[in-house]
Amino acid sequence: MEQTTAEAIYSQVVKPMPPSERLKLATLILNDIPPRSVVDYSEEWTEEDRRDFAAASWAYITRKLEEEEHNAATG
Repeated sequence: MEQTTAEAIYSQVVKPMPPSERLKLATLILNDIPPRSVVDYSEEWTEEDRRDFAAASWAYITRKLEEEEHNAATG
């Protein structure tokens, strides 16, 4: 038996359904998934988490400094 992918099921079965039926299906699926079954609720940060946080922090700081410099120069 050929295994069907989620993308195939969505495009062949779900997408043609009326929006109200799609919403009902989405609700049924989400309600059937236990809360902790998908999301990793670990309190520990991985090295990748630390790198992502640092990169986002520096990007935010840089953007704010550039905005301040622009505001100071224009008025």
